[in-house]
Amino acid sequence: MNTKPQSAPEWYAVYTYPNVEKNVYAKIVEMGVESYLPLQKVVKQWSDRKKKVEQPLFPNYVFVKTAPQHRFALFHIKGLVRFVAFEGKPVAIPEKEIDVIKKMMTQENVELHQRAEGISGKRVKIMYGQFAGTEGIVVRKQGHKSRLIVQIEALKQTISIDIAADYLASCN
Repeated sequence: MNTKPQSAPEWYAVYTYPNVEKNVYAKIVEMGVESYLPLQKVVKQWSDRKKKVEQPLFPNYVFVKTAPQHRFALFHIKGLVRFVAFEGKPVAIPEKEIDVIKKMMTQENVELHQRAEGISGKRVKIMYGQFAGTEGIVVRKQGHKSRLIVQIEALKQTISIDIAADYLASCN
């Protein structure tokens, strides 16, 4: 019998309909597939009250770790639209990018930005702490803190955190 070797699971981003990310994530988990939905706490203002709610850091996206041969099973999930793709081929996201997002989500004041082309700033590498080895661009310095952005290539977006300036070293 001639069988094709199974490919190893990789991380992908799936695009969802608006406001169904949590439902899609729950269904993926229910299927036994590893997934990740970064949530941030924000204060929502209604006419009569304020309330802290969790909302997706990346609206309309859920990360899923699956092998290429198992991707099609996920399309049975209501609300999942498509895999993020380039030239018709789903884009695998490096594990280290997912790890950086997970680490950044442990910090306060994480911000999401649409990727700005030609971001100006100094390219640096974090030398100490939980982010050691991560590279990014310093876009603002304020006292002993720097605002560091990290680009998430597959989504064409960036996330940023504040980090101690003395944790950073220039990249050459």
